Formats: sequence, C-alpha cells, structure tokens
Amino acid sequence: MTTYERYLRTIAGGGTPDRLVFFSDAVFAIAMTLLVVELKVPHVPDARIGHELALLTPEFLSFILSFVVIGAVWMSHHRKFRAINGYTQPLVRLNLVMLLAVASLPFTTSLLGRYGDTQISVYLYAGTIAVIGFLMSAMWIYAWHRGLVNPDVTVDVFRFVLVQSFPIPGIFLLSIPVAALAGATPAELTWIAAVPASLIINVVYRSFSGRTRQPAQNTEGNPQ
Repeated sequence: MTTYERYLRTIAGGGTPDRLVFFSDAVFAIAMTLLVVELKVPHVPDARIGHELALLTPEFLSFILSFVVIGAVWMSHHRKFRAINGYTQPLVRLNLVMLLAVASLPFTTSLLGRYGDTQISVYLYAGTIAVIGFLMSAMWIYAWHRGLVNPDVTVDVFRFVLVQSFPIPGIFLLSIPVAALAGATPAELTWIAAVPASLIINVVYRSFSGRTRQPAQNTEGNPQ
C-alpha cells in the first residue's frame, strides 16, 4: 500500500460522515434564516403601512417558496445520510458544491422577489434549484457505487430514493426554456407542478414496482 493510499484510508475518508452532516445542517439553517433578512420593514406613516406591505407580496412569496425548497432539500439530505455510513473526498466535494448553491439561495430569492418579471431572475433561481437537486442525486449515486450506503438498503430502495430526487429539479430546469420562450410569469407558474409531479411519480413508481414483484411472489407461493 502506497503512502497516498494510506492517507485516503486513514485521514481523507472511510469514517462516519457525522461532521459532514453537522456542517451541512448549519449551512441549511443559516441559509433559511438569511431568507427572512431580505424582508425589510417599511418605514412609512401608519396610514400607508398596509399599502407598503402589499407591495412586498412578491418578496414574501419568494421567501416562502425558498423556505419550502430548502426545507425539502434538507429533508432529502437527512434521509440520504441516514443510509450513507462513510465518506470519501469526492463525496465531500460534491456536498460542498451543493452547499455553495444552497448558500446562494438568499441572493437569488431576493432577486426573484424584486425582479420576478424578468427572465434573468428566473434563469438564476431555477438554475440554482436544479443544480442543488441534481447534485443531491449525484451524491446518492456516487455513494451507492462506492459502497458507502448501508448494506440494508436494497436496489429497489436505492432506485426509489433516486426517483424521488428528480421531479423538483427537473421541473425547475424545464422552466428555464419556458422562460426563454414564453416569459418569466409562465415559467414561474410551472414551479407549482413540482409538488404534484413528485407525488404522482412516487405513486406510479410504487404501483409499478409492486406489480413487477407480484409474479415472483406468486411463483414462489405456487410452485409448478
């Protein structure tokens, strides 16, 4: 064994990913907190406060959207790292790049809240969400193929988790050409489809996988 191989085994990887998870949780928490910092209390006479708050509606909506998205990503990260019981330097780097995108969300959220009717704000926001989601999938695939996932996780479970990861980043990625062709507002409306698309894909996948296993179960129960 070379010195570099010993370095990889004893220092650069192989242990439990606890510190990686704790650091990731901190970045998620800070990003979610910074979202609300961009919402400024209007300094106007009392008679105008209702009107000024109404003008902040786009920023409130973008804040809620980003909070929900970051929360969903955090839950996905939490589920995956319950099963990932080791780490390597490439996995750490993938996680850091994903966290870079998460940390940039307060900026793209603020941009969307103020300039939501412009295509560039949609491009940046949707692109950031897509990058986060696909990097999460990349980490899951990498961990599986490097043997870092708990052996109790079967191929079916691995695939189910992977399928769950695609709808949200896929919808946001799709909204980029929609914005280019039809404008910012139609693109933003496509984001509403992310949640029902996730539910539908999960139901269809579970139904399909259940049917594909059924013949094998019948064969075992009724040998010819």
